Amino acid sequence: MSTNPYAYNEDWIHPSNDSKNLQLSFAKTAISYLSKGHSVDFQKSAPIQFDNLSESTLAHGQKLLFQTGGTTGTPKRVVHLQSSISSPVAALSSRVGESSFSFVNCLPLNHVGGWMQVERALRTKGKVFFCSYKDLTGEVSKSILRDKWVSLVPTQLHFLVSNKFACESLRACRGVFAGGAAMSEELTQKCRNLELPIYPTYGMTETAGMITLLDACDFLNGNAGVGPALSHAELSLNGPENRIAIRAQSLFQSREGETMEPHSWYLTDDFGKQDCKGNWFVLGRLDRMINSGGEMVCPAVIEKIILANTRARECRVVPQRDKKWGEIVTAWIAPLNITENSMKEALRGKLQDYEIPRKWHFVNQLPPLERGKINRSFE
Repeated sequence: MSTNPYAYNEDWIHPSNDSKNLQLSFAKTAISYLSKGHSVDFQKSAPIQFDNLSESTLAHGQKLLFQTGGTTGTPKRVVHLQSSISSPVAALSSRVGESSFSFVNCLPLNHVGGWMQVERALRTKGKVFFCSYKDLTGEVSKSILRDKWVSLVPTQLHFLVSNKFACESLRACRGVFAGGAAMSEELTQKCRNLELPIYPTYGMTETAGMITLLDACDFLNGNAGVGPALSHAELSLNGPENRIAIRAQSLFQSREGETMEPHSWYLTDDFGKQDCKGNWFVLGRLDRMINSGGEMVCPAVIEKIILANTRARECRVVPQRDKKWGEIVTAWIAPLNITENSMKEALRGKLQDYEIPRKWHFVNQLPPLERGKINRSFE
């Protein structure tokens, strides 16, 4: 048997796929390049084969190149090796007790979260069916979803939980990996009430996807957070900010000229905590902190309180430059038919005075990025 995981065949393709599906064509092209020993740049429009990178310090071997999601503004180029792609597959298989992963893939393949579903199927002799997440409301039959895994971001879940057929189909799945951004308390409770098998995760492009996982049973029983680390990864807290650092077999080899040495720690911009049972909680991002008149304000905390105590469906708290305060807290709220006075009244006593937004913008819908995060371009 060939040891090349990309040895070209079509055994991984679910027979119900539309042969003209663009995601399927993308995947087949990428695997064709990889099967011939080429490295691949996973661009948005199509995978591009290449054989050399400008970074002379990189190890030899096939490389898979992805762009980060650009949560903080500018996407970065991240390079992975086969070894950093394969280790999380084995770790996830061990955690959930799955020897063969089959997926209904609703995520774009130019992102790690989308491509890793193909990798899991390839490396465990599973199959992949490609569709839009909106197809789960009716066009994709429950029989196709039955006993398969699905990866979704919160924006997609928010859309699907309001559809009866989609919920029935998701309950038939083996499980739903939820990542890419934090789920709101409202969405979390809806998923529990609907008894959806949600597995909250934490990971990023730099770690080839998930490095922690909360079991669906724990989620449905009311446990919060993103679960304990998978076996291929370690997490630790650094400094007074409790900044999350990661050491994992799945860490990237290079990012915009920065080379990651083996067994070294990667310091993220996330901060969090760990409970006595080993479960991890991601509380926010340091690069989003707002300094207003010397007071450090955490937007994630304010967003959580706004969503839990007001009629806001979506919320994004951002800094706005100010001559007097340096930065002021500004909130973007959807839907449009909410008043500033009603928001302030609902938040009275729940936030410190300096945490209550000084400026409010009300819109019909906040602009999302591809993977479900809110675009910061309007800041």
